[in-house]
Formats: sequence, C-alpha cells, structure tokens
Amino acid sequence: GILAELIEETAKNQFAKDSDQYRSPTKEEQKAWSKIVEDVLKNDLEKAEKSLKKLSASYQIVLFTDVSTNREYIVLHEPKIKSGWGIYVFDLKSKNPLIVEITHPVADARTEIEGIDAFLQTRANAFLMAGSHRRANKKETLCSQPGSANNSDAETTDYPESDVAHNTATVFQTTHETLINLQPKNVAVQLHGMIERAVCPNVFISSGTKTVTSNSSKLLSCLTKQKVEAGIFEGAAGSCPLGAQTNVQGRFSNGEKRDPCNSSVKTAPEPGLFIHVEQEPLVRRDSRSWQPLINALKCAFPE
Repeated sequence: GILAELIEETAKNQFAKDSDQYRSPTKEEQKAWSKIVEDVLKNDLEKAEKSLKKLSASYQIVLFTDVSTNREYIVLHEPKIKSGWGIYVFDLKSKNPLIVEITHPVADARTEIEGIDAFLQTRANAFLMAGSHRRANKKETLCSQPGSANNSDAETTDYPESDVAHNTATVFQTTHETLINLQPKNVAVQLHGMIERAVCPNVFISSGTKTVTSNSSKLLSCLTKQKVEAGIFEGAAGSCPLGAQTNVQGRFSNGEKRDPCNSSVKTAPEPGLFIHVEQEPLVRRDSRSWQPLINALKCAFPE
C-alpha cells in the first residue's frame, strides 16, 4: 500500500478537539507497551503480536510494504480508533539515527503529511504520530507546565492530557522513551506548526534547552544552505520564544529520565538527541514548500 495514505487517513480519523474520547493508558499498559516496542525492535514480531492482543483488542501489528519506497515497515496502529494512542512505524533496516515525531497532527496543519514524507525520504528508523487532537480532552495534564487557568490566552497555554508533547502518561511518551533507552544514539526530530510571528523566522529550531547542540547547529546550517529563513533558540530576551523547554520528550532525551513530567533540564548533552522544529504556515503549505526542510534533514542526518 501507500504508507503516506495510511498516515493521512489515520490523522483524519483521530479523536477530534473537545471530543473527550482520548483514553489515558494506565502505568501497567505503558509498561506492557514498552515491552512490545522492545520486541518489535528485536524483530520478535510473534511475541510482540501476542502481547499486543493481550493489551488491546483495537491495536494491530502489521507488516507494511510501501509501494513508493519498496521498503517494508512494521506498523502499530488502530484500524478503528478506540483509544487514540497513536500510530507507530518502524524501519528495522534503517541505518539512520533519526526518529520523526508528530505530536500535534491536524492541529499543526499538515505536519502529519510532511512528517511521513520526511520519514520516507530520510529513511529514518521510526515515525511516531499522536492519535488524538492535542485538545481532544479538557482535563489538564498533571505535568508541570506554564500557568493556564488564570491566563486570558488559555487557548494557547492550557495543556490537556491529550497533548502528548506535554504529558508523560501517554503511549507516545512510552514509545519515545523505549526508543531512546534501547538505541541511545537516536535523534528525535519533532515537526510543529506555529502562527506567523514577527520575532520568529519561517523555521525556528531548538534543542529543548538554551543550549545550541552540534546536531541542532548542523540542521540550522543545512537549512541555510537550502535558503530557508531559519533561526535557533538561545534563550535571548525579545527573540522567538518557542524553545520547547516544557516538551516532555525533549526533557527525557536531554537527560531528565527520572521525572520528565515535572522536572525541566537546563542543558542538552552533545551531540544533541532532540530537535524541536517550529514552522510558519507557508513552510507547511504543500510538498514543494516543505521539501527544503526535508533536504536539510537529509543533509544533517544522512543514512
């Protein structure tokens, strides 16, 4: 089949904003999921399938041959969404340390389509996408985040439990952590969408801290070579503020493995295992407009 079509269809069918349909996994379910991902990475698919059947009746493990790349992928997904935990794709033959993550499909318009395009072109080793709109549920995350209830701009500052970038009690976070623990050289790149801001360039990247790592610096250089207007977060006052310092995947990749839910990190270790990419709408418009960014990823992370 066509993997990009599966991803696009999954994103269209995700639990919608304010639906309150997203179901948070229990700690036991997260632990079981971690073992399933571990078995997938070991290519023990029979064991993974048995465990997945015990864990969830709605999830399936599928061997998927994409006709556009003629490569075989392992896909964990819900053909009919019941939990909204997301869709996960693994390329066991990949030699690329890159993981492509989409935490806000549809909410960050077209990042889901851009993300799978990036995954296929870079031959990254994994693709992670949330299965619910970031605001599917109204209940707030228990993780420490900027104040919200007393903020008049609550639409942009509240972080519900369905927002996987700001909640560790998710299958998305479990998958991220398992990939990083088992393959410590993996570099997670998250593609996000932002509104046009006068203080922000078209593409703004961050390590999740004020540290400019070698990998984030390399990506910035590759973006510049592609003639993309880009910048990088250094924490300077008056600059673009989107530094992703509260992103829980970033916290984990940057070394906060004990409690990424409530503890932030001040620096990112070298060479940099997490890169947060914010993009204005014109960059996410279509495949032609985001191709320079994918070229930059291929430049920074060649297979």
